[in-house]
Amino acid sequence: MPDLRGFLERIFAACGGAMPFDEFMALALYDAEHGYYTTGIGEVGGREGDFATSATLSAGLGLGIAAWIREESARHRWSGPVAVIEVGGGNGALAAGILKSLGWWRRRSIRYHLVEVSPVLRGLQRKRLGRSVSWHDTVVEALDAAGGRALLFSNELVDAFPAKWLRFSEGSWREVWVRLEGGNLSEEFRELSDGLVGELFSALALTDPPEGQRIEIHPSFRRWLRDLAPHWREGSMLTIDYGADTAAEIYARRPGGTLRAYHRHERIEGGGVYSRFGKQDLTCDVNFADLVRWGEELGWETVRLGSQGKFLERFGSARDAMADDGPGTAFRVLEQRCRIGGGHGREYR
Repeated sequence: MPDLRGFLERIFAACGGAMPFDEFMALALYDAEHGYYTTGIGEVGGREGDFATSATLSAGLGLGIAAWIREESARHRWSGPVAVIEVGGGNGALAAGILKSLGWWRRRSIRYHLVEVSPVLRGLQRKRLGRSVSWHDTVVEALDAAGGRALLFSNELVDAFPAKWLRFSEGSWREVWVRLEGGNLSEEFRELSDGLVGELFSALALTDPPEGQRIEIHPSFRRWLRDLAPHWREGSMLTIDYGADTAAEIYARRPGGTLRAYHRHERIEGGGVYSRFGKQDLTCDVNFADLVRWGEELGWETVRLGSQGKFLERFGSARDAMADDGPGTAFRVLEQRCRIGGGHGREYR
């Protein structure tokens, strides 16, 4: 077994003893030898998993996304096979449900691509899906394979991107850094990194946050969108995740922010996020106002933003468990299009 303590001591020593929280989170989730998604995760859902997703709890989301694929395929009227790219496919349950819902005839006109960075999850996907999909290490690689024309979607992807953690103190935001000293992890608070401004990350513009309020922002996901944009010529994108439409909604009555860990289906907050390095999931809510803004910066059309319940209702799964008041409202669905004209989109609640 790799030496975790020695690994952490070397990493922290190389960066002067401390690092921004998002770098710590990236190591804890994605380090090649110690990361949760690369080596620590065993399964998604069920007794062996640390957490469940909508796809592992119900077939309704697969039915809804399959209907969305049919609708968007018809809208674009592309000649030849339609490339469908799922980013972050979990254990493959969602892909299997979508392909089943599309039916054998429709599947003949689809080229299904999966982008997966986790070797463990890719193994689970291969076991479930066989040769019905193609795998890629990056979304850019998948888009290039599709010739830049594709339908992209993700379920609970954004929340797995490393987040910066901030705390409001004495009238300004300070960035959380993690320090290793004497074998123990502790926090310190520093001035914000360059580029962290309210025009790009709306939580920084919260009105009168209380002393000690914590928030999370996702510059890592903004960079990811900007990296894929030159490779995406035309298509539609569906982003599903837990969160809210505004920062004010996310942080109302949440002075500690939303960052938490999951281990054996237990939700862990506060200092517990620093325990079990590489053995627990780390996540936080998604601010969809930022996702909308970042997409429009890139010239994409915002088609719809609303609840998962309304999305499933629209596609005939209103009675599904994932459309109920809990998950149906906690999860948001953002639809965007690239190089499709017309309007500023519409919102459903």
